[in-house]
Amino acid sequence: MSSRAEEKPKSNLAELGFDRSEPQISSVVGTTIGIIGVLVGTGVGVQYYYEQYRERIIEERQLAPVSQDLLDLRSKEEKELGSYGYADKANGVVRVPVSRAMELVISEAKEGKSKYPTAAYIVKKAEDAATPAAPAAGAPAK
Repeated sequence: MSSRAEEKPKSNLAELGFDRSEPQISSVVGTTIGIIGVLVGTGVGVQYYYEQYRERIIEERQLAPVSQDLLDLRSKEEKELGSYGYADKANGVVRVPVSRAMELVISEAKEGKSKYPTAAYIVKKAEDAATPAAPAAGAPAK
């Protein structure tokens, strides 16, 4: 078998799958430009689609007219925040307007009668919080 391969002339290498000719630069450049054009066109198309979709979503969600139910709810909440009333009549819990509640909190803080801790304190470090507390005297050991 090897004798037959040797018998073929070496000048006919194209039949064996070898191409000794130079590549055609114009076809390589044309193909490269075509591929780049398709990629750029796809990118521009996707960007355009995204912008159109985004604008449509914004218009639907932000610029759409507010429903009457939402307007009624906001009106009810504004009325409750700005008026006196009972929050729990059985327990005697009343509701005061927000502006009056802020005035009361400020006056209590000035008098030092605030229900909330307002004194400065040292912030615990992470190491202090991670350390378990010592057991109380007389407590059984685990």
